[in-house]
Amino acid sequence: RKRNGFSSQKMFAKAFVFASALVGAEAFAAFGASPALGLRKAPTAGMSTRTAPSQTVVMGTFMEEFKFRKVANRFTFKTFADCIAAAGMEGELAKGGTTVFAPTDAAFEELGAEGLAEIMGNKDMLVGMVKYHMLEGVQDGPSFRLQNGKKLMTLQGSELTVEYDENQNKAAAFVDQAKVETYDLPTDEGIFHIIDWVNMPIKK
Repeated sequence: RKRNGFSSQKMFAKAFVFASALVGAEAFAAFGASPALGLRKAPTAGMSTRTAPSQTVVMGTFMEEFKFRKVANRFTFKTFADCIAAAGMEGELAKGGTTVFAPTDAAFEELGAEGLAEIMGNKDMLVGMVKYHMLEGVQDGPSFRLQNGKKLMTLQGSELTVEYDENQNKAAAFVDQAKVETYDLPTDEGIFHIIDWVNMPIKK
């Protein structure tokens, strides 16, 4: 029986070659083949050969990040988002190209309920505090974190001072009284660095 099967295959192959010799490419097409490539599968109905369009990665605005994101399953920023909204600074952030030092919710808890209420109840103090955590332009961590004594001009008009001591701070950098916990988190409007304290500008 194997021999019969083998003979059938040989007969089919001979017929295929004979047909191709007689009518060329048309015979190949009838068998679902091409002269150059041999047998091939028929195209699947509805299959498209177009490449998928490129996709734009959307990271979110500052406010979206601060309201909804939890970084490293640890850091949240809802209070800072409330401060930005109350200070009317959402439009400023929406312009793009901004660097923000974002105090965590835990940082605001250090102020106590009365301290936070005092800031929220004084519009000038609130706006000053929020702007004191913002820099014009995108300034990533490597641009300042190892430069002890470097001054960073804020949107408030005063400067934050970088403090870095590899021996004492275990390679961590501070801006004023706040330790920088994490650097260079991207948004659609700029980047932010996470800090563990709420810095207040010195009254002039």
